[in-house]
Amino acid sequence: MSETISSQLIDHIYDTLRDQIRSGILPGGTKLSENTLAATFACSRTPVREALKRLDQDGFVVTIAHSGTYVKDLTMQEYQHLTEVRAYLEALAIRSACEQHADATALEQILDTMDGLIEEKGPFHIQKFSELHYRFHFELVSLAGNDLLTLTYSRLNLGEAALLFNQTMNKRGLKKTQEEHRKLVAAIKSHDAIKGERFMLAHLWRKRNQFKKQDQEG
Repeated sequence: MSETISSQLIDHIYDTLRDQIRSGILPGGTKLSENTLAATFACSRTPVREALKRLDQDGFVVTIAHSGTYVKDLTMQEYQHLTEVRAYLEALAIRSACEQHADATALEQILDTMDGLIEEKGPFHIQKFSELHYRFHFELVSLAGNDLLTLTYSRLNLGEAALLFNQTMNKRGLKKTQEEHRKLVAAIKSHDAIKGERFMLAHLWRKRNQFKKQDQEG
């Protein structure tokens, strides 16, 4: 196997497993067998092992000596700490977006689609809404035009289902979240950096406090 093909295969295995972890197909605590994955991807264990090393480095899995590799199962305290870091990264992002008079059209389009899902009759599409929720926040960070900030944010590995939706699923709560999202967009459109930064911190700090409360309640 050439070095190029091997590298492409490792990337493919990494991307596939990462997406399955983020979507919840591979939930926290799942053991990942090198032999099984090698059979799944029709390859030797070597590219699988390299892909798992990358997943470990990026925080998606944890490798335990003499036991194996498992999908990382975050504790409420870890969710709390992630949200604390995330809050300040996104506060910086919205400040920069406001100062640069960034175009918020893409954010509004995402929110319109999310509103449409909330108003749909029948079963609520949790996964689709969750993916859009993540896209909204990632797009907002990208509007800052700071590649280092975007890279740092992406490395938090914010699983859409696991992190953004660790809350009670009801339409009242979803509509409240959407109202807050609209206020964030309004701050960007009015170029109000101070208001945007302050509101972003408040928006995410409430989520941080929920995780803290859940951790304390055990």
